Amino acid sequence: MQSRYHSWDNRSAGLTLVEILVALTLMAVVLLPMVIGLSQSLVSTSNASIAAVATSIAREKAEALKAETRSPGFDFAMLTSQPRESADYKPGDGYFQVDLVIETVRPDDSNHAGLKKAVISVYRASAEDPLMTLTTYLAPYGI
Repeated sequence: MQSRYHSWDNRSAGLTLVEILVALTLMAVVLLPMVIGLSQSLVSTSNASIAAVATSIAREKAEALKAETRSPGFDFAMLTSQPRESADYKPGDGYFQVDLVIETVRPDDSNHAGLKKAVISVYRASAEDPLMTLTTYLAPYGI
């Protein structure tokens, strides 16, 4: 009686351990650079997002400063530097701090109410180096 099942040659029955190891090695050689590239792109994207938020915070601070100096009754001579303060992009995140340094560039009178240079620096909380620095100039009568 002849069996319905064919006997297979043992040499071609499956993959050998060496073939599997070679295949895994080739996969690792191909996939490792892809994974490294992906992780680097994620870090770059994160850093770009943080820089964009820091730029937005600095611009908002500059616009608020300009609006304050143009308000009626504002004493331009009283415009002074402000120590580092929290500048949350989202309420309560505590991730950014902003520092404002005001310097009189050209005093027009004895009260130093002339052209002023405002340097706005945005930091990560408790960091020493700023993420972003924006410089603008303010005049008592606008420019």
